[in-house]
Amino acid sequence: MNKKKYDVIIIGGGIVGVGIARDLSMRGLEVALLERYDLATGATGRSHALLHSGGRYVVKDPVSARECAQENLVLRKIASHIIDNVGGLFIGLDVDPPDYAEKFIKGCKETGVKCDELSVKEAIKMEPNLNKNVQRAFLVNDAHIDPFKLTLLNAIDALDAGAKIMTYHEAIVFITNKKDVMGVRVKDNLKNKLKEFYADIIVVAAGAWNRKILSMVNINIEILPNRGTILVISGRIFNRVINRLRMPSDGDIIVPSYETNLLGTTSVNVSDPDDNSPSIAEIRTLFLEGKKLFSDMSNLRILRAYAGPRPLIGRRGGREAPRTFQVFDHEETLRGLISVAGGKLTTYRLMAEKVSDVVSKKLGIRAPCRTHKEPLPGYYDKRDLERLIRKWNFTKLPIAKILMRWGALASTFLSVSTWKNKLVCYCELVTYPEIKFAIQRTFARTIGDIMRRTRATMGPCQGQNCTYKISSTLYDTIENYHYYFIRDLKSHLRRRWAGMRYILNSHQANQAALQLALFNNLGNFNKILVGNDE
Repeated sequence: MNKKKYDVIIIGGGIVGVGIARDLSMRGLEVALLERYDLATGATGRSHALLHSGGRYVVKDPVSARECAQENLVLRKIASHIIDNVGGLFIGLDVDPPDYAEKFIKGCKETGVKCDELSVKEAIKMEPNLNKNVQRAFLVNDAHIDPFKLTLLNAIDALDAGAKIMTYHEAIVFITNKKDVMGVRVKDNLKNKLKEFYADIIVVAAGAWNRKILSMVNINIEILPNRGTILVISGRIFNRVINRLRMPSDGDIIVPSYETNLLGTTSVNVSDPDDNSPSIAEIRTLFLEGKKLFSDMSNLRILRAYAGPRPLIGRRGGREAPRTFQVFDHEETLRGLISVAGGKLTTYRLMAEKVSDVVSKKLGIRAPCRTHKEPLPGYYDKRDLERLIRKWNFTKLPIAKILMRWGALASTFLSVSTWKNKLVCYCELVTYPEIKFAIQRTFARTIGDIMRRTRATMGPCQGQNCTYKISSTLYDTIENYHYYFIRDLKSHLRRRWAGMRYILNSHQANQAALQLALFNNLGNFNKILVGNDE
């Protein structure tokens, strides 16, 4: 059985876990990160992709508002190349409480959230598709940030600093000597092998799954998974983040994300964090609330629905629970065991810094945090876009898409020949060299991994035209892919289907039937039987 000793083992490959790996490895520690699937497959990858201004929380949760406002500015410095700085509007409709606006203004001043009031005419000029019953409008510092890319770039930086990132490695048993945690036994979910890793400190940063993981050593913490559902709408009806000017509730945020809008979210307490299937009731609620902002919602195409589990701290759950975070030192129960929960995508770096401070103190490390100063891999000045377009002889759209995905890292695989006759995904303009780069440089091992790195299969056709081509590239590039390629194909297609099945109307049902026929007739997927392929 494989055994290895590290300074720190981190369990959880979401943005917080990967952020901790980056911070600690940059301080000089030997770090290993374990994730049961791919990076950002839990709450991170199922988030709203919103870089919060803090405006959503200024009235009800000022601590979270202040944290978001501060970290928003930090991320704009270190990750500007993966931020779509669209800005945000808080819109008060005639059905919203009229007294909330004054509370909002007061809350913004007290928490440092920048906001400027606009006239109704100015707001509608900015967003012509807005409901004309707007009563008040405020401009805030919201933006879109790609959660997959944010996680991946943190992981690449951690790797470059010496960290070991092990995806598809699931922690199944803690190794202890009653008083101290010594290591963890792990299952390699791709190779079906058991391994053991040892460390001085283990950090559990698995979000909503923390409670389940810590229960293995009889530690009970108050974390209540809370499911939030989001609808993916084809096209951009709004170019800015649109928030309702009211207390946080269902269906009150629309985030522009690439060529889509993300409408969310709901709040449903669940006992199992893996319970991430949207309900019909949630989808209906989101749709009806969306119509209040854009009356012609019925004529839009909803591509899919997805849901993710928020790791809320405390017993209250739902909208009542604060969105701030907490670091837990389990010293009294098991020395060397630390966990962290709560927080937001926007505040991940701050969470990682606080955890890393605790770990460093325990290990006697004096190196300071540097993650707020040093940019993430791929950083480039967006003013150089025209120069890069001329250099690679591309039109503006494809180069802008590629740079949004990779930033300056794209220079390692971009060339004039990259584009010509080498497209894999026509919806998202993804090329073969880009996919090979994702495999060789960013440990992509499945179709879903490629999707999270490049957005291939995320477009309007939902993988109908590129899934086979991606699988073929994986087959040709990864040594052991032939052991699980059928399982990978079926699993990916089923996950795409899981997001579409709740929102199919007559036209989309016809396209889904065509897609099913293509895969069944060309790949015999209705005939191939594999064991547990989920």
